[in-house]
Amino acid sequence: MTGHVQPQAHPDPHVDATRGYITMVSDALQASGTLLADVWLDPSHPRDATFLLGARAVVWTETDGFVVGEFVSGAPGVRTVLRDPVALGGGALPDPLALPSLLAGAGAGALVRPRSYDDGHDGFDEALARFRVG
Repeated sequence: MTGHVQPQAHPDPHVDATRGYITMVSDALQASGTLLADVWLDPSHPRDATFLLGARAVVWTETDGFVVGEFVSGAPGVRTVLRDPVALGGGALPDPLALPSLLAGAGAGALVRPRSYDDGHDGFDEALARFRVG
C-alpha cells in the first residue's frame, strides 16, 4: 500500500451517498494501523463497499453491516465474494471509529441481517447523510 486509500466517487448518486461513511471507516481503519490495499463502492441493491486487506477483506452492506472473510473475488462495480464471512457486529451503520475494535474482535459474530434495503423510509439514508464528504 502506498499513501492513504479512500473510495472514489461513484457515478450513481444513490451509491455515492455511502462514500462519506465509507471514507470515514477507511480513515479510521488506516489510523489504527490497518493496511488497506484498496477500498471501493460496489453495486446497488443492496449498496455495499469493500475494504481489501490483502488476502482478507471487510465488506459493508446497508443490510448486513460489516463482515470479514477471505477475499475470493470482487472489483469496483462487481459484488465481492468472501469465503467464511464473519459478522463484525454493530448493526448496519456502526460508528466509523468503532470499526478497528470490531475488526480486532472478529470471529464470534453470526451473520444477522439488521435491515432490508427495501425498508425505504426507516431513517437509514438520513443517518447515512450525516457522513457526507465534500
